[in-house]
Amino acid sequence: MMTKKVGLVIGGNRGIGYALVQALAQHWGNRGLVYLTARRETDAEEAQRALEAVTGLAVARLRFDLSDPEDPVRTSRALAERHGGLDIVVQNGAYLPRAGRPARDDARPMTEANSHGTLRVLRAFLPAMREGGQMVIVASGMGTLRNLPEHLHPLFDTRTKGPDAINEAIDGYVAAVEDGTAAAQGWPEWVNLPSKIGQVAVTRSFARSVRPDVPAGLRINAACPGVTLTDATKDYMGTVFKEEDAQTPDQAAAGLMKLLTMAPDVPQPYGELVRHGQVIPFGDDQP
Repeated sequence: MMTKKVGLVIGGNRGIGYALVQALAQHWGNRGLVYLTARRETDAEEAQRALEAVTGLAVARLRFDLSDPEDPVRTSRALAERHGGLDIVVQNGAYLPRAGRPARDDARPMTEANSHGTLRVLRAFLPAMREGGQMVIVASGMGTLRNLPEHLHPLFDTRTKGPDAINEAIDGYVAAVEDGTAAAQGWPEWVNLPSKIGQVAVTRSFARSVRPDVPAGLRINAACPGVTLTDATKDYMGTVFKEEDAQTPDQAAAGLMKLLTMAPDVPQPYGELVRHGQVIPFGDDQP
């Protein structure tokens, strides 16, 4: 009897995450079970009910806080014990910058969730992954070295820096923001850029460091869904983003599904930033 597929979408109660849970549940049908998470149990329950009504399929839910250092390990162990392993883990949770607020207000909680939280998820769930599985970190096409001045590039060189060293660099950025020296050091004014660069770099560095030991066919990548109109991005439409170019969450999820449903015997991409099936160069691959 075929083992039932099991997937987890962290941050799956709204926006792109919600659309991705729906798409994955419909793709697997009764051959799989998709878990969604939210920080609040009531939000997870509401999303679960709505998705089950739309899909006619069972959808599971969990309360999960990306900023809680214990949640990734606790959740991974619980799901491994319950199902014997996981086929897909999507880290879509994030702390988002607030429009009009200075970087010092958001830098610490944002990087704690996006960079440190992402690394905790990768480390905690890797032991639970099955052969041919997918670990995907939903990030941004802005998370590349072209958005940093060249003298800061070595801090995020994934050929030479491990994921902990990259998070130390991110912590250095946060300290500079909080003591008012970030601009003098060359850091971008908008907190989202260093945060996303750190998130992508952590994912790439982690993927490279564990590649010799991962289960056969397992792929680990960061993914850019593209500009998407959601509650999280609406305040930036017309400034950072152009609203006329924005996708719907369903369209963004369809792009992510291309990565999640690749055949396990296709070895690439691995350890990359991918948008709609195409690799976005991070900027550290040249000697």
